[in-house]
Amino acid sequence: MNEISKKQQILQDLKKLVLSRVSIVYIVSDEEDRVETLLKELSATFQPRPKFFIWNPFQGLTGEEETIENSRDPFQALDQVIRRSDQAFYLFEGIHSFMKDDPLLGRKMKDVHRALRNRYSTLFIIAPVIIVPEELFRDMIIYELPMPDATEVERILDHVLRSSPQFPKMAESLTPELKERMIKAALGLSLDQVARAFRSALIGRSSLDPTIVDAIIEEKGQLIKKSGILKLITDRPSLDEIGGLENLKDWLRKRAGVLSQNGKSQRIPLPKGVLITGVSGCGKSLCAKAFASFWGIPLLHLDMARLYDGTAGEPEKALQIALQTAETVAPSVLWIDEIEAGISIQSQKAGGGTQSRVFASFLTWMQEKKAFVFIAATANVIELLPPEVLRKGRFDQIFFVTLPNPQERKSILSIHLKKNGVDPSRMNLNMLAKVTEGFNGAEIEQAVNGAMIEAFHEGRTLTEQDIVIAAGNIVPLSVTMKEEIGRMERWAYHRAIPASK
Repeated sequence: MNEISKKQQILQDLKKLVLSRVSIVYIVSDEEDRVETLLKELSATFQPRPKFFIWNPFQGLTGEEETIENSRDPFQALDQVIRRSDQAFYLFEGIHSFMKDDPLLGRKMKDVHRALRNRYSTLFIIAPVIIVPEELFRDMIIYELPMPDATEVERILDHVLRSSPQFPKMAESLTPELKERMIKAALGLSLDQVARAFRSALIGRSSLDPTIVDAIIEEKGQLIKKSGILKLITDRPSLDEIGGLENLKDWLRKRAGVLSQNGKSQRIPLPKGVLITGVSGCGKSLCAKAFASFWGIPLLHLDMARLYDGTAGEPEKALQIALQTAETVAPSVLWIDEIEAGISIQSQKAGGGTQSRVFASFLTWMQEKKAFVFIAATANVIELLPPEVLRKGRFDQIFFVTLPNPQERKSILSIHLKKNGVDPSRMNLNMLAKVTEGFNGAEIEQAVNGAMIEAFHEGRTLTEQDIVIAAGNIVPLSVTMKEEIGRMERWAYHRAIPASK
């Protein structure tokens, strides 16, 4: 569905329910202001226009031109709905808590259904959770309100910007690309949260730059914390901070515009995710994080192992909440480190039914998720994963990372030298790349950091010799795990795409 038409699609959905004489519509949402506005717009599409009443336990039934007395009590309010014969929409806010505590309210709702089913009057209930008495399951429609689309978010952004005293200066620095990134970063929030995120991000700014995107994304952190096992990762390295792995980078660069308006208008298929396996310390997790920074969207970390430790509740429920949260804040990247820790063949056998059900739920979600949640998964021992995970349709591609080649070692050395304030051109990188042959990226970083500490301790600047000595004190994984690395490379030869050229 085109994002531009999403609001109209919601109005069409609700109008269809009204015309079908659905008596009770249960709207799952916590955006009461937004639903009120939608229903007012909906009522304006009917001739004659139905009256519109809003109920809450403090004001009772209140209309635009009429307040109904003695209607604060939910039973009395529903009696009023039953008695009135005029065409009307009734929006009940907060009644779900009464439905949970009083089973007789379900009986009263049944009477409402029988009274309204033969006339064009509809009772709308809005609640953030679904609480439906058993006797009402057949008599009401549950409608999950989609989150605000890009058009609605853009309208809020324009309003917040124009309300700022710094608007003239901000308007000069707001490029179309930056505006699109700001809108994209706010998707997944309610309209109130969108406005709050924009206002918070604009505090202290007289001009706009790309750092404002991260400030907007931080607002999503509050939503993510509620999931229990998801964590918002703010440290998102760019592609320039990753040495080598050009095949993987090229794959990602070709998908740079999939989230743009142009990409959506041309119906470019959205990527589902990648699985990155290979030698430890060679940048698997770093690549997973870089997907989020590349697209400018939130990075969520799902700890599969923590699903089963009991701290987040029952594993199936915890996973369901985590995946729903990831879709709520979409577009997002879901980073699953060492995915085999949670859904390996051995864990299913050891854990019995619980692990099998978690695995089945996760596979179903991977296949059927509607929102753009890009899965960036890493695996150290990919043979432990069930074949169902590896088949096409779950992941777009499986990449294999191995020990960096000489050119990649030079690139990694340059990156870590620059991080430490050292000009790489002062160093003989060809010689250092030869000295670090067989090193993974983490070991090269350790050599540079160790050399920096040694030079600092002696009160002098870093030299090539410091790095050579530091590298000589490291026994790389290529030595201690030679056979294991060889086994990984043989497995990947016909089964995965090399991340490096």
